[in-house]
Amino acid sequence: MELRHLRYFLAIAEHSHFGAAAEELLVSQPTLSQQMKELEAELEVQLFERVGRRVKLSQAGELYREVARRALNVLEEGEALLLEFDKLLRGSLAIGVVQTVNSYLIPPIVAQFVREYPKVHLAIEELPASEIEDRLSRSTLDMGISFSPSPGCDLTSEPLFEEELVLAVHPNHRYKQRKSISFKSLKDEPLSLLPRGFCTRRIIEECFRQATTPLVVAVELNSIAGLLALVRAGGPPTILPRLGIDSKAVNAIRLDSPTPKRQVCLLTSKSKPTLRAREVFIEMVRSHNGKY
Repeated sequence: MELRHLRYFLAIAEHSHFGAAAEELLVSQPTLSQQMKELEAELEVQLFERVGRRVKLSQAGELYREVARRALNVLEEGEALLLEFDKLLRGSLAIGVVQTVNSYLIPPIVAQFVREYPKVHLAIEELPASEIEDRLSRSTLDMGISFSPSPGCDLTSEPLFEEELVLAVHPNHRYKQRKSISFKSLKDEPLSLLPRGFCTRRIIEECFRQATTPLVVAVELNSIAGLLALVRAGGPPTILPRLGIDSKAVNAIRLDSPTPKRQVCLLTSKSKPTLRAREVFIEMVRSHNGKY
């Protein structure tokens, strides 16, 4: 068995399609099919079942996927450790960041890191908090910048700073002169918000519940940039982190009764070995933390 067999197998399992997996892996579909035939022959089991034009894992394939994923993770971790053995930072670093924090915290840190350590390949993924936790647990991310982890989650968490959510309105909106506003005052106020899958949305809904005030959602957009562009164009107000709002383009109004806040944290897996590249990146995050 060769390392590429594991990578090919996991790619097919992820896409449930030989063609899509071949495109991602930059190999031809016949080559990929032949490699899987070789792997199945060596293991003496059928790993995939065809369902129309797609494939799905067989029962044996489902069992083997977890083993293959763990084996590949261990091999890649070993490779990363050897790449750092000569005391030069090189290799790769996979980082998951929640969208709201990614918009303002990550760009200056990444710019500095790339200037100082050009041999390290950074892969920054903008992900929901729940997926960051899941992928850290499965060792497919080296670190995450998210919110306080779920209870019972087997991750190391380091608090960075507290993030406050504010109401963002167009400069000509009727609330433009307000310095603060209560959730009760937002009764019947149409808002543009992130969808329910986002932690930000859940916090907002909880604040409206605490204020016993109905929430009126006029528009849902799954990006902060889109929400702010809508507000700048005169659309419904939105609720976002203060640090992610350009006060020159929109008015940021403090929310109270209650004031929505959340803890931004550095997350790492307790089982992931120490990587110098990760430790250097974490130190850069800590040094930028003082600005917030």
